[in-house]
Amino acid sequence: MSVTGDAEILLNIQKLSDGYDRKARKAVRAGAKTFGDQLKGNTPRSNEDRTGKVPLAQDVKVGSVTISSGEYEAQVGYGTEKGPIAHFPNSGTSKQSPQHFVEETQEQARAAVLMDFIENLRVGDL
Repeated sequence: MSVTGDAEILLNIQKLSDGYDRKARKAVRAGAKTFGDQLKGNTPRSNEDRTGKVPLAQDVKVGSVTISSGEYEAQVGYGTEKGPIAHFPNSGTSKQSPQHFVEETQEQARAAVLMDFIENLRVGDL
């Protein structure tokens, strides 16, 4: 690429910036979806549901990509229907041993999420 003036330099920088923003959002979105799918698979299921609501695994939500304090992020977790009680089976109670499925999912999904990031953020693919 040859550059002849200040305006052209600024235009090329803007093109690069826009391309990286789009790819960063795509990478975070792909990583969040991968983690959400893994969380859905690792969430324990029970035949006893006294709440009358959807099973916990069906309440996994993947949020949209946002930028807060300069970092791209997407919230992944449980929705408002079952979210408030999701910590009980994960952390345990006085009558139930902890299952730690959220932490397990973080460990299991780490490599796959990083691969999603690498695939989406390759330099030169703008």
